[in-house]
Amino acid sequence: MTEPFNHEEKGISITVLGLSLAALFYLGAQLRVAAIEKPILEAQLNTSAQRLTSTKAAQVQAEEALQKREEQIKALAEMEGKYAALLTDLIDLAKTDNDARAITQKWKIQQQGQATTTGGEVQEPKSGKPSSPTPTKSKAP
Repeated sequence: MTEPFNHEEKGISITVLGLSLAALFYLGAQLRVAAIEKPILEAQLNTSAQRLTSTKAAQVQAEEALQKREEQIKALAEMEGKYAALLTDLIDLAKTDNDARAITQKWKIQQQGQATTTGGEVQEPKSGKPSSPTPTKSKAP
């Protein structure tokens, strides 16, 4: 013999069925959203990988450029030393040679810390500091 469902058991069954349907719709909606977002996330992942690759390539280029610039700086330092020695020799020669004196006066070549007088002779600075051995060259007028 079967007993008919009582009213209370029908209410519980309907409630459980409603909750089950709600959970089923919720899971279905989540799966749909995940399916829609998957290509977007894959595209973002690919873009991030490309950015990482380009950043690494830019870092390598920057390191190579830095190394080349360091080599250029060394070469320029050598060249500056050669010019400084040449100009120092020219200044020393100007003390005894009229042609060298004319060149130093025309191009206003003098050692740092030295000033020229109106007569064209080089004076030592009046301060107690020794003058720098590196000559300077200013532009001609």
